[in-house]
Amino acid sequence: MLVMFFFFFSLACLLPIQQPQNICSCVAQNMSVSAGRLVHLININGRYDLSLPVWRCITCHKTWTPELQDLIQSGYWPGSFAFQTIYQIDLFTSFEQFKVTAPGLSRQAFVNMLENRSRTFGRIDTICGKTFQKAFLEWTYCRHEKEKLSGVDHFLCPACVPDAVAVSADGNRKLYRFNKAKEVEEQPFYEGIFIAKDEDVAAFVDFIQQNTNPVKGRGTCGQSTWAAARETSKKSSNKLDEEGLEVAVCRHNILLKGLNMKRGEIFAYPMFLQNEVATKTNCRFFCTDIMCRYWPYLQKVAQAVPRLQPLTEMKPFLSVMHAKGHSTSCEVQWSGKNQTGAGTTIGEEVEQVNSFLSRVALTTKYMSKAARVDMITLHAKGWNERKRKNLHIYLSKRYIKTGQKMKEAKEDVEAVQAVLAKSKIELQQWVCDVKQWATQVPDGSRTDDPVGLQHQIEGLYLGIQQKKRDLYRLTDRNKQRHKVRRRIVEEKKKLSDAISKYNSLPTSTKALNSADDLLAAETPIWPWEMVGDASLAMKKKVFDKLMQVQRLEEEEAILVEEMKRHWDHICRRVKDLNDQTDALSDGLTTKRLSENAYCGLLCLLRKQLHDLKTEKQRVKEAYHRLVTGWDSLDVLEEDDCGDYESMSTDSYESADEDSVDPHF
Repeated sequence: MLVMFFFFFSLACLLPIQQPQNICSCVAQNMSVSAGRLVHLININGRYDLSLPVWRCITCHKTWTPELQDLIQSGYWPGSFAFQTIYQIDLFTSFEQFKVTAPGLSRQAFVNMLENRSRTFGRIDTICGKTFQKAFLEWTYCRHEKEKLSGVDHFLCPACVPDAVAVSADGNRKLYRFNKAKEVEEQPFYEGIFIAKDEDVAAFVDFIQQNTNPVKGRGTCGQSTWAAARETSKKSSNKLDEEGLEVAVCRHNILLKGLNMKRGEIFAYPMFLQNEVATKTNCRFFCTDIMCRYWPYLQKVAQAVPRLQPLTEMKPFLSVMHAKGHSTSCEVQWSGKNQTGAGTTIGEEVEQVNSFLSRVALTTKYMSKAARVDMITLHAKGWNERKRKNLHIYLSKRYIKTGQKMKEAKEDVEAVQAVLAKSKIELQQWVCDVKQWATQVPDGSRTDDPVGLQHQIEGLYLGIQQKKRDLYRLTDRNKQRHKVRRRIVEEKKKLSDAISKYNSLPTSTKALNSADDLLAAETPIWPWEMVGDASLAMKKKVFDKLMQVQRLEEEEAILVEEMKRHWDHICRRVKDLNDQTDALSDGLTTKRLSENAYCGLLCLLRKQLHDLKTEKQRVKEAYHRLVTGWDSLDVLEEDDCGDYESMSTDSYESADEDSVDPHF
């Protein structure tokens, strides 16, 4: 009979760590290793309870135990000063990549995954989420300080320095945070780096409002009301600390600056961002979705506050897509597609960034104030890194597509000219007629006469379109969306009644279509809008096509300048790092550095220099293809360019392109 015996015994597992070369002055280094105090190692596979190794010299009995710097050099990060819990740095990099790729991933979900992996393999599964987050933020901030030593600025666009074509600003109401009265106030690691300090913003807002007489209420454009067009506002809820985030973005989708909104969207917030951007770069256009109301307010403030007068030197730019929610005359005057020198900038780049940041709000709304600032800054930094990495691919593709679109647009204009049998001078006169009409449209509010009905119909149409556009952009709960949908139904019924009244008037020469047909049209031209010998609808379409050709011609020149600025920026960075590395190698800047600090800084600069030279070579190859005439988009393929493609000239074309009407 075979009898089997099982023996259970504990085994001390040692923490893998770099072994010291020597621990004493003995000639013969005969060392033994034993288990020291217990530590908890957290890596991508969960928790391990290990022991710190203790090396002992057999000859002199001197011992050596790893200290904090030894753990860091071996790829670990302490969870506390006594490092009872340590984290593998690879875990932090994985968590950061998860957060940037899937912004909605919470810390709790990630820690639960680690605990499940520990439990699956029979280990203790307790992991403290707060300690993990604190250690993670400490590690990212130390890395940020290292990057500053080599001159890295993540919130600067290489193609917009020193001259930027356009910067757009907009608020994101989804990035609110619930007020936690009992929380312990902590100082954020990334305070003022991306999100401006609340004290600075509050002081700026108070200063502006003390020097001007703010008007209460929302701004209107025609009959359309805009929630963001306000000079002053009160805090909407006591349950919220921050009510959202306002950000400024360049036309290459790179985040430049942000601030916390404390009282909804008011004009002072984009003005603060405009002032901050103006100190870093020479910006030609400033874009918002309520520019027709913001710009007069800025001029009023500049008269009262002379130091803000330089802000009026920028040119106003109404974002192209949002212009569809304004009156037609407002679109003609303020829309970016009609601004000389703007190229095919659409001013909606901030919307794409906000769609990314809105996913971050799933977790940041429950965080502490400091953790929210740090986490949003990390997401913004990760977003910018992806954009900077593929900037040369984006500019190259956009240049090629601009040339293709310009050829098609010119052929379209020639076809329209042939159908209409008009000369170029006559078409240019139509452009002047449309611009003149836009500046002379009267405002009317009466509904008991044809003019009043006309303005009521226009206002209802714009209001419904605006609510449809903002249905998912400004609301994140079904209860809020239900209220908006109910208002849309009510206003649609009012629109149908107003159309019936207008069609029944004896003075109406042409009947309006139904409310559904009007709302399906992208930019309706009303039958009462006639200018000269042709309808305004016809002149407006010719106007749009000629503006499109002009903007595409400008875009080619703008892209060449941006590629040149991008290349010059990389060359300057390589030169600066070369000079800094040479000075450090020659011992010219080592007076206050220890030997370890000297070696570490030199290695850091050399690694950054190597990465920059590699990037410089990629950029050179991409731009060389354009110079040599390789116009195929296939040779410029690169991973992670999809985000850029959605905001290229295709988006501009989709907003403006119309086929030639048969009745032309």
